[in-house]
Amino acid sequence: MQPSTRSLRFWWAAVLVLVAGLFAAAVPAGAASKDSRFRIVDELGPDQVEELITVAIDGRTIGILHITKDDPVAELQVKVPAGRPARYELCGFLIVQTPEGTRRQHPINHTGTIENADGRVLKAFNQNNEIFYLQDGTPGDAAAATTTIVGTGQCAQPVA
Repeated sequence: MQPSTRSLRFWWAAVLVLVAGLFAAAVPAGAASKDSRFRIVDELGPDQVEELITVAIDGRTIGILHITKDDPVAELQVKVPAGRPARYELCGFLIVQTPEGTRRQHPINHTGTIENADGRVLKAFNQNNEIFYLQDGTPGDAAAATTTIVGTGQCAQPVA
């Protein structure tokens, strides 16, 4: 007894669906849209009295790092789309105590980029209380996230 052309087509279609299903199962759902997750940590420096930084990633505010003498460490958990650089903006102020005992406020208004930060810890740093940026907290690590300082942002400066 010869199988009909119609039943052969049905079996070939079933085999193709099964094979396609096996290939689809081999690639985890959402693999192409995997998120990159990392932390941003800020710690009060020795001459610092207070620091408040609003952190934005790709134009969206993700949180505020606020540190004082009473609460010297702050941390944010960050999730961004994987596979492309993320642009960050730091806005806020830093108050330092001078050797003479007076307090001086410095604006924080800088932007940069972050790449390959999945699973990493980025720390907030400053140069001479003038340039503020994020950097991977593991110096010398070949797998460290790449961060670049781009320049000055568009922050509306808060006043302490």
